[in-house]
Amino acid sequence: MTAIPTTGAAVVMPPDGGPLQFVQRPVDSPAAGEALIRIQACGVCGSDAFLQDGGFGPASLPRVPGHEAAGVVIAVGDPTDEPWVGRQVALYYIEGPPDSAWGRAGHENVGPGIRRMGVDVDGAFAEYIVRSIRTLIAVEPPLDPAAVAVATDALATPYHALTAVGGLAAGETLAVVGLGGIGSNAVQIGRHLGATVVAVGRGEAKLAQARELGAHVTAHSSDGAEAIIAAAGGQIDVVLQCVGENTAMDRLAIDIAGYRGRVVFIAVSQEDFPVRATELIWRELSLKGSRGFTRRDIEDVLALVASGALTTDHLTRHRRPLREAAEAIADLRAGAVLRTVLTMDQNEGDGQ
Repeated sequence: MTAIPTTGAAVVMPPDGGPLQFVQRPVDSPAAGEALIRIQACGVCGSDAFLQDGGFGPASLPRVPGHEAAGVVIAVGDPTDEPWVGRQVALYYIEGPPDSAWGRAGHENVGPGIRRMGVDVDGAFAEYIVRSIRTLIAVEPPLDPAAVAVATDALATPYHALTAVGGLAAGETLAVVGLGGIGSNAVQIGRHLGATVVAVGRGEAKLAQARELGAHVTAHSSDGAEAIIAAAGGQIDVVLQCVGENTAMDRLAIDIAGYRGRVVFIAVSQEDFPVRATELIWRELSLKGSRGFTRRDIEDVLALVASGALTTDHLTRHRRPLREAAEAIADLRAGAVLRTVLTMDQNEGDGQ
């Protein structure tokens, strides 16, 4: 077993909106049922900016952020878990009570008592982290750590929304509203699942990228509902709303859904928006929320990445060392990137 280091670098997000702190912290030894992971890569996404803005509440700060990560197990707390040592793993960010009825039913992403890595407990903007063995997904054969990291969220989130929540079937029409780090992957996943994909966005660059990822039709969100429906051929079966803090897009998602359509909300908006019961009844619409993903979703998307069916190239081209986490979040806020991947090699450049 690899010797456990005494200290490791980490990035701490303070509670007062101040600058991120790059620190050295003691490395904990894993207890029984736990593993110590050397983090290889961690993606930076909108939830990290949401955390910094206090969106998860004051109790979540100060915190080491980071919830989409890949690493290698270097120590375990129980000798029976020794086979994990040396293996590349993807980290599942949610841990629920072992006796959770929701978890036993396959819905480990919801239910009371769950704790989220990078929100409720310290996350993977760090060189080392201790996690429950139950939250690890083996990656065999090993893959590019950056690809594994972003797959655990940027791919797993829309995959869960389309398969487990939206029930997207081959031959149906899918509209993806918002083409950022989540929506861009909903496009390629929808295409993989056999749907006709309509990508709805604002910027020409993102619309062009959506076409590269498999969109059959693209439309500007400013074109309005009627134009989008017409471009889709008259019927949209599933709408995935991926634009955060934008109730106009929440409303647009409902407006473009067709008869018996399923509208699935991924992005978080905290403001109210109007919905009339009659429009739900007359079209038999279903409005659904999709929260994160499960370990099985991560396993599925990693298999699709390994086979070449899904790509992560558009998500992993921007890389920064851990100490540049603040710059990575700033790039995300500015819309300069879909994702930045933090790497734990402090000598690595930003790859841009």
